[in-house]
Amino acid sequence: MPLLLRMLAVYVIAVFLVVAGGGWLVFDLDLLPIGVHAPNPVVGARATRRPVTRVAQSVAKGPEDNLIAIPAYDIGERTFQPSPLPLSLPVACDPGVDCWIFNYVDVDPGTARADFACGQMSYDTHKGTDIALAHEGRLADEVAVLAAATGLVIGVRDGMVDANIRLAGRASVKDRECGNGVRLDHGGGWYTQYCHLKHNSVNVKTGDRVRNGDRIGSVGLSGLTEFPHLHLGVEKDGKVVDPFVGISGGERCQIGKAPLWRPEVLERLRYLSAVPYNIGFTDRIPDIMDIRSGKADNTVLSSKSSALVFWVEVAGLRPKDYLSVRLFGPDGVLLARKEETIERYQIRVWRAIGKKSKTGWPPGTYRGEVAIIRETATGPMEARRSARVDVF
Repeated sequence: MPLLLRMLAVYVIAVFLVVAGGGWLVFDLDLLPIGVHAPNPVVGARATRRPVTRVAQSVAKGPEDNLIAIPAYDIGERTFQPSPLPLSLPVACDPGVDCWIFNYVDVDPGTARADFACGQMSYDTHKGTDIALAHEGRLADEVAVLAAATGLVIGVRDGMVDANIRLAGRASVKDRECGNGVRLDHGGGWYTQYCHLKHNSVNVKTGDRVRNGDRIGSVGLSGLTEFPHLHLGVEKDGKVVDPFVGISGGERCQIGKAPLWRPEVLERLRYLSAVPYNIGFTDRIPDIMDIRSGKADNTVLSSKSSALVFWVEVAGLRPKDYLSVRLFGPDGVLLARKEETIERYQIRVWRAIGKKSKTGWPPGTYRGEVAIIRETATGPMEARRSARVDVF
């Protein structure tokens, strides 16, 4: 192929990737027993933008990196019945700031998918709650997985490597989809299961008795998964229980009458969608695997870089959401932008915009901004996040 045609083909592919961005599929697993059942213990627990008329709850603030997401409900004035199995937060993270729920229990009885809040942050037959980290780079932080309630360890698996299933293939985890995991018996027919723990991080063994809040391992990437997260499954008498609904029922599209989460945890685990959870800059069109691994974010860029690219990953988009991604120079001038209306439910997508330069970049602070506007019954709501990068 002549050099000119090869250059043209590369350019067309590059433009498509930057403008169109991309998305990724999410795989998970059904709950699987990973040990031998033991006698039930006694349960115990320790304590041109359209106008926006209402802005959603700010879950993180900062002069150079702020995040605002859209909550689905307000629980401030609700009173709940006591939980039959009070659950503590099972991950040592700050929900809505450095960890997020990407998948809920699928409550749709058919082949479709639905979460308890009438969204689609789930997939068909999903039987747990997925609390995720932003990218694989956080595996090195050894984010602790904690027992959500006091119980007896009845099953343990460890020793599986942390590997993105898209690279490793499903066959590599056949019959071990949970990955490294722990199963607890809480008595009275209640069980919890913790999946995808980090390789060699499990620090309990079958027969141990743990209390809520005890560390049992670290968030990992083992088993049938393509992103680092904890899959928490809850069962009562062999049936899956959504911890946001409980076993006492409740109104449609709302938290149940007696959710399992402790009140202080329920307040922290707000249902957030349209969440720009991962964001950064690079000097080239990003490779999605670099984004997922945490290697795509350059905190400092050179003024001699041939390109400046701003990228973002967003969770929980819905049809008719308006998505805007913009890149600004040090003087506030708009360098690049992409706007679109989302056509279907998407658990997670990534987008990137950028600009090339033959002469380099003026030194200074560049800013990227993403915004999502959603029409709701009470008026438009907005989610947004911005970040900055220094160019020298």
